[in-house]
Amino acid sequence: MKIRLYSDNKLAIGENLELTKEQSHYMTNVLRCKIGEELFIFNGDSGEFKAVLRDARAIELKEQTKQPKAETRLSLIFAPVKFGKIDLLAQKATELGVTALQPVQTRFTMVGRINYERLKANAVEASEQTGRITIPEINEIVDLDKLLEKWDVMQKIIFCDESLNGKPIAETLAALPKSDFGYAILIGPEGGFSKDELQMLREKPFVVPVTMGERLLRAETAAIAALSVFQASHLGDWN
Repeated sequence: MKIRLYSDNKLAIGENLELTKEQSHYMTNVLRCKIGEELFIFNGDSGEFKAVLRDARAIELKEQTKQPKAETRLSLIFAPVKFGKIDLLAQKATELGVTALQPVQTRFTMVGRINYERLKANAVEASEQTGRITIPEINEIVDLDKLLEKWDVMQKIIFCDESLNGKPIAETLAALPKSDFGYAILIGPEGGFSKDELQMLREKPFVVPVTMGERLLRAETAAIAALSVFQASHLGDWN
């Protein structure tokens, strides 16, 4: 098994890096690694490095195995869902290449409080397991109308409209051009958008409404499905 750990520190060959308390526990008590055991440490700024366990609390970086590289900018805008489901959402969004997680407050959002540390922990774990060298930026929750007011209009928002007011998502993405500014996927709350919110979204020139069919999907299912279609299109990184 390839052991990978995320680190916020600047990484360089020859550096001795102290593990966090959680990482040390994971290495010594969960995986029962021995001194000299090989592992990999990474982050988006430095890349990935092969390292060895020097003792229970420290590792030594030996060689660089992956260089930092730019990723397609892909944001996920979502109304928070219940405990457990939001963990799944963070994990799968990270696995599917999301570079920013943006929770929003809508009229029918049922969950108002977010454990950001837990959200980051789920994203970190997903990156460690998938071989990714970055983790998504995790932004604080903001009201939908305020988010749209300050949004960078060059980054178009793919709005998954459950009222079927739009073209099929695969057809729409196939027709969109690649963009250095990237795209965002917007998923609604479990209670759906209000009429006022729907009107507001449809009036924004940078919002592109799409339909995902007649089946009513759970919020986390819709997010996973929409991100999968994006990555499979010519805009994503599966080609």
